[in-house]
Amino acid sequence: MRKNLISVIILAICIVNLVLNALLVFVFVPATKKTDKLVTEIAAILNLELEKNANGEPVGPNIKDAKTYALEEPTTINLKEDGTATNSYAVIGISISMDGSHADYKDLSTKLTETESWILDVTRSVVQQYTYEEINDAEVQEKVKKEITEGLQEKYQTDCIYDVTFSQFNTQQYTQ
Repeated sequence: MRKNLISVIILAICIVNLVLNALLVFVFVPATKKTDKLVTEIAAILNLELEKNANGEPVGPNIKDAKTYALEEPTTINLKEDGTATNSYAVIGISISMDGSHADYKDLSTKLTETESWILDVTRSVVQQYTYEEINDAEVQEKVKKEITEGLQEKYQTDCIYDVTFSQFNTQQYTQ
């Protein structure tokens, strides 16, 4: 009788252990996934992961070859209306990052001072697509930078330009 009672107790403890293990899986796996997603987003924001091309080489120039061109004055851009009775503006200073070792760099660097209006035009055409609420979102700002970079690459017909940064970024709403 004693052996049967011990067997029943061991079976009950095994079942309780199985239930607790299942409970742990359902409690900790979603939390772990959320933590992993958060760490991935933070790493993306901080740009900790280096992008690599198919050959395993980093994308973009070597730090020794990185050159920048900054517009002297920030530009004021009207933002898209969001249906409220407010006018919204963004004041943006642009800095263009280029690859100094690229074949087009020499021609492009001299051409940029002559064609600043092209840079402003591309910037305006991208930024005016967004409302005040949208443009203040960090993810949208990264998207705007990428779209401006692609627009400049297309306008100047070169991939010497590899990034755009905002040296100044202010937004304001004005109620009429």
